[in-house]
Amino acid sequence: MSSCFRRLARLGWAALALALLLGGLPVRPAAAQPARDQITHTVQAGENLYRIGLRYGVSWTDILEANHLASSAIFAGQVLIIPAHASVSDVPPAGPPDPGQTPAPSGSRTTYVVQPGDILARIAQRYGVTVSQIAAANSIANPSLIFAGQALIIPAGGSDAGDSNGDGTDNSSPNDPPPPLIGNREIRVNLSLQRMYVYQDGALLWDWVVSTGEPGRETVPGNFSVLNKIPNAYGATWDLWMPNWLGIYWAGSLQNGIHALPILSDGSRLWAGLLGQRVSFGCVILGIAEAQTLYDWAEVGTPVNISY
Repeated sequence: MSSCFRRLARLGWAALALALLLGGLPVRPAAAQPARDQITHTVQAGENLYRIGLRYGVSWTDILEANHLASSAIFAGQVLIIPAHASVSDVPPAGPPDPGQTPAPSGSRTTYVVQPGDILARIAQRYGVTVSQIAAANSIANPSLIFAGQALIIPAGGSDAGDSNGDGTDNSSPNDPPPPLIGNREIRVNLSLQRMYVYQDGALLWDWVVSTGEPGRETVPGNFSVLNKIPNAYGATWDLWMPNWLGIYWAGSLQNGIHALPILSDGSRLWAGLLGQRVSFGCVILGIAEAQTLYDWAEVGTPVNISY
């Protein structure tokens, strides 16, 4: 009885090995497991692989491959492995720094703790210094890569009139005038006139007609900055392409930006012939040639003022 059982067992294992060899049994690849010293990121609501890649200085496709993802779809709470070539300086800390350890403002410099949604251009505007000064003071190689919780040294001369208690929070009154623009470039959009004015070194470079958000999807007025540049962004919500994309602010889980007349799946241009009217889904729409010119000229961090 025992010898028969052993013979059957050997036959069973042989059959299983043969089935695996021939692909007769499905073999599911093991999920990516982070090594002990590996960098991981927990996905937050509204994030996508592209934004996470920017945060860590890696390509979103590298993150997709490192986590064996079949598509770019991710969800809040998901833990992602960040490929090993991410710069250590771009890795967020395990938690927010202890406010008690934040140096108090001094006569020579101030420390600011980065808040969610901050970019260096807006921080520089707030303290009256330049992006390059903050980048140099903090040894930041890529000014577009900062993270919430990061403590930044604001170099000498920077002072925050809106931060009376030095804790990095904005205590200014809504009636206070906006901070002066820092740098030599600025984009202004007038919603009432449906026009864009582009300045460099205080001189008007271009005056263009635009189309902004339709009623119910109005373009939001405010002081923003160019967050990112994408040669041809895809809008999955509407199944269209948006050439020469300049992202400027987030509206929920979607980002609004400045771009050329969008291209539909049939190759036609949406809103062609309607520039100057409020017809978009919230973005600022330019003509084809104008959008290309602005894309080539603008830099990440360029101030964008939208007003009536």
